[in-house]
Amino acid sequence: MLEYIRNELLELSDKGNYAAFTSALIPGCDNVIGVRQPVLKKYAKQLVRDNADFRALLTEPDIYHEETLLRGYVIGYGTAKEKNFDRALQDLKAYVPLVNNWAVNDGFCAEFKVMDSFRDEFLPYVRECVLSGDEYRARVGLIMLLDHYLKVDEDGNRKPRMRKVTVDDINIGDEKFIGDAQYDADEKNIPLNKGNSYKIDNQAITGKYLDEILALVNRDFSANGYYTQMAAGWLLAECFVTFPRRIWEYLTDKENLRLDAVSYKKTINKICESLTPDKEVKELMRKI
Repeated sequence: MLEYIRNELLELSDKGNYAAFTSALIPGCDNVIGVRQPVLKKYAKQLVRDNADFRALLTEPDIYHEETLLRGYVIGYGTAKEKNFDRALQDLKAYVPLVNNWAVNDGFCAEFKVMDSFRDEFLPYVRECVLSGDEYRARVGLIMLLDHYLKVDEDGNRKPRMRKVTVDDINIGDEKFIGDAQYDADEKNIPLNKGNSYKIDNQAITGKYLDEILALVNRDFSANGYYTQMAAGWLLAECFVTFPRRIWEYLTDKENLRLDAVSYKKTINKICESLTPDKEVKELMRKI
């Protein structure tokens, strides 16, 4: 990172014990100076706003953890503003090797919103990441799927997670009904269910990319390492609270299940930690 930006980050650092607190959350990360996330994001937006060529800010290597985070945010905000797939793909490929902890990984993925404009175009590279065998490169792919592909219907519109998952939502017949499910009211074109059932078509049940997501995540990640397995569990848990019936079928189809035991247990744990499934659903999850 350029020296004047590094100096500005040092000035923005929290003068209390925030650096020690952050380091404790990220094992092996000992280069933290303690800049809070909202401050980093605000500064990144300012840099993109004030510099037409945002890439010129990124020519020097990073020293501190926050510099790498800031780099990711600048790339995220800059590419979203630019909306050029080819250049954004090159930025993505250049940044992924710098990802060396879960915080950098997840912060960057969430803010790389240009992907929402070019989902099909980015998908081959996301695939490469998931299948790479590298712990953090694979995590980038999995969290990109979670952030930018999971909650999308056939028309490219965002589909919300369910407000509550009940036993009725996972134990239903061939008819296309979702028990007493309710969706977030602030999502446009998704009405609240005020009766006993809400009829929806097949694409709303599965989503545009759900088959692709399940094909990519249904594998043994044990050789990748803990943070890939955590990402796989998180992704599948979010799949469950968005498409409960389909993921219940996936998790209980032991004949075709290829997910490793650790990732599977992480999935169940995260589903049970969520506020979305009700008590009965969580009891069923613990039994499987």
